[in-house]
Amino acid sequence: MDRQAALARVRSAERIVIKIGSSLLLDPDGRGLDEAMLQRLAGQIMFLREESRQILLVSSGAVALGRTRLHALAKTKDSADGASLRTRQALSTIGQPLLMQRYAELFREKGIPVAQLLITARDFRNRRSYLNIGHTIESLIRSGALPIINENDAVSTAELQFGENDILSAACAALFRAGLLIILTSVEGFLDGAQLIPFLSQITAKERRLARGPEGPGSGGMAAKIRAGELCLASGSALAILPGREKNIIADFLAGKEKGTLIAGPGGGKLSARKRWILYSMAHGTIDVDAGAARALAERGSSLLAAGIRQVDGTFFPGDVVGIRGPEGEVGRGIVNYSSREVQELAGRKSEEHAGLFVRGTEIIHRDNLVLSRGGQ
Repeated sequence: MDRQAALARVRSAERIVIKIGSSLLLDPDGRGLDEAMLQRLAGQIMFLREESRQILLVSSGAVALGRTRLHALAKTKDSADGASLRTRQALSTIGQPLLMQRYAELFREKGIPVAQLLITARDFRNRRSYLNIGHTIESLIRSGALPIINENDAVSTAELQFGENDILSAACAALFRAGLLIILTSVEGFLDGAQLIPFLSQITAKERRLARGPEGPGSGGMAAKIRAGELCLASGSALAILPGREKNIIADFLAGKEKGTLIAGPGGGKLSARKRWILYSMAHGTIDVDAGAARALAERGSSLLAAGIRQVDGTFFPGDVVGIRGPEGEVGRGIVNYSSREVQELAGRKSEEHAGLFVRGTEIIHRDNLVLSRGGQ
């Protein structure tokens, strides 16, 4: 499948998630919001709504905007320690209402109410909360409102964060059953050196190596966008990484102009609602498997058996979602049938030789409760 064939499929998407980052929302001097950019964003959302598409907006910018308004905290150096997290939480409480106020003013002029949803990874861990978020979004869409989502930095902790809004936007695209996720960014798209890569039907180790780390005032980077692309491929959505400062970029992209990078699979294999939840639910722990088990899961759709397990990290119980990690990184995740202590005791054992130990079946994770976390290996 080439770009044009993929674009022909995704341009008919009735549901689209748009994610915009801090680097676009703030003016070049970092003194506040970029009004010209906000107007362009609003115009493109209106264009899509006029085509009877349903739109969900994932907006960064609260922390960066809070930083511009509180210079004392702005001097605190960012790092991964607790003080940096507390600073981020404080900045978000300042910036989030300012950001939403401007969105409300902007869309009020167009007769559209906006709605704020602040989400943490904890909300996606609990299936009932996950489904309730989906019901709320559906109600807002039916009412004609524009749902605007951000991570709830004020209450998130390091272990309960999505980490980047690129990942949050992919999770929202799956929850919203969107055919297309558009990430507006400050660069041309996904690059190999200076060369734009216009289309990817899968993401391999080469693309992961090419992806770069965070730049600018946001917390994401191309590595997070490529990871979002992997997750979109796994859940059946497409991802477009587009240069957000270009006028009418979304309309141009949907019209077939070679703008940005499109990441899309062959289609037709969308995950069930339950498996979408498993894919984005925060894992309670991790099971490390050997190369043979990783291949069996990825290539043959096998269940996870104890014989291929090497070790266990974290504490979990039957019914929890856990990650599965192979020698080359995360393979997938699923609902586990045994506790972490039991899995550690069963690790490396063959069920036919130790049948009495497998009290809840031979599968540590049954394939019906397992989802691969990459669209391509």
